[in-house]
Amino acid sequence: MRSRFSAYCLENYEYVLNTYAPLNRKGLSVVELANSAKDTFWLGLQVLQSHNRDSDGIVEFIATYASGKSIYSMHERSSFATIHGTWYYTTGEMLEQTGKVKISRNDPCPCQSGKKFKQCCSRKL
Repeated sequence: MRSRFSAYCLENYEYVLNTYAPLNRKGLSVVELANSAKDTFWLGLQVLQSHNRDSDGIVEFIATYASGKSIYSMHERSSFATIHGTWYYTTGEMLEQTGKVKISRNDPCPCQSGKKFKQCCSRKL
């Protein structure tokens, strides 16, 4: 999950595409992934829990991002499958903490830098 988040931050959509399970990858393209993340500035990732067995796993996380001057969180429970020793994203279920969030200037920055939001990522928006 962390590598997929990092790939979105770095706009490495080819990596994101390649981490989809082969059956889930059909119909997706690098251009489509790039367009879906256009004007998105990723702020932070908080992994809440993860469980894995031999062939599948689940990761629950909250990703915080900015689009325009608004800040959003994406709370998702993602499913992964391992194929020939490599983990692939299969599906995701959006959970209740998804949507627009209010971060005040003096709140901790969602990037987890330890700084106040006004002294950190708010300058980048």
